[in-house]
Amino acid sequence: MGVISSAIVLADEAAAEGSQASPWLFGATALIALVALLIVTMMIKVGD
Repeated sequence: MGVISSAIVLADEAAAEGSQASPWLFGATALIALVALLIVTMMIKVGD
């Protein structure tokens, strides 16, 4: 839960400053995170 809480705090601070990340940057970051999670999931050997 700590990661989610800190993400919310950072989002609130960014909104207060009026800065906004590029949609392309957000999309690329999300894609990289999902690919990393997929790799980790594939590396887990279930049942061994």
